[in-house]
Amino acid sequence: MNLSDPAKAVKRVWVWILVLTVILCLYPVEYRITRLAVVAGVATAWTGALVLWWKSKAIRIVLLLMGVLPAIAACLPGRSVDPDRLASDYSRGLRLFRGVRYVWGGEGWLGIDCSGLVRKGLVWSGLYHGLRTFNGRPIRDAMTLWWHDSSALALGEGYRGWTAELFREESVATADHSKLKAGDLAVTADGIHVMAYLGGTTWIEADPDAQKVIEVSLPTDNPWFHRPVIFVRWKWFVAPESPDQTVQRTGSSWFPLRGISTSVPAGSHR
Repeated sequence: MNLSDPAKAVKRVWVWILVLTVILCLYPVEYRITRLAVVAGVATAWTGALVLWWKSKAIRIVLLLMGVLPAIAACLPGRSVDPDRLASDYSRGLRLFRGVRYVWGGEGWLGIDCSGLVRKGLVWSGLYHGLRTFNGRPIRDAMTLWWHDSSALALGEGYRGWTAELFREESVATADHSKLKAGDLAVTADGIHVMAYLGGTTWIEADPDAQKVIEVSLPTDNPWFHRPVIFVRWKWFVAPESPDQTVQRTGSSWFPLRGISTSVPAGSHR
């Protein structure tokens, strides 16, 4: 690198940081270290662009808006969320990933796995719902979901109080779907796979056999729908308890005890 011109050298460094950040954002498999690198890369690229193009009024205003608007959205006042509206947004968010190829550990548009699908669908729907309703709570919850990874097994065990067990069944195919609502999850009893309910008789999953995200309508011969499962519900989709309901504190959320078990299943990772 030619250091005779400091301005050009700084710009080259900025370009490399931007390129590496974009690559990290597109790379399907995420880890805590890569999330941290993305946050650092975005902050550095934004700061560098602001310094490099400060003299251009138009670019300066655009960059300042790019930095200020997300901060304002994240700091919006929080209020209670209608679980049915959020669940509807969640179903739409999940369907955005239809056809995306299956990649173990993936959480993006270039590759995703079963637990990545159900989490990332909720991340995007939470952001959308929060922005659409000017509610900071689902936006901040979406940021927390993005930061903390979780496997199918962990979701079945109520990781971080995010999910609560509804009931267990011999299979999804034989389950009473009247007990379910859109957005509920079915985790195989061994904890290696998770599927999301879209309503009616339709489910969506990142299927390791089909090697992509697919919608499945019952009845089906798909083997994942004929294995013992644990049905769980995201805490955000649990309706607020009425005064006559007994409640139990689970993680960071209150779950009505009626119809919901808090037992922890045994199993293995994914």
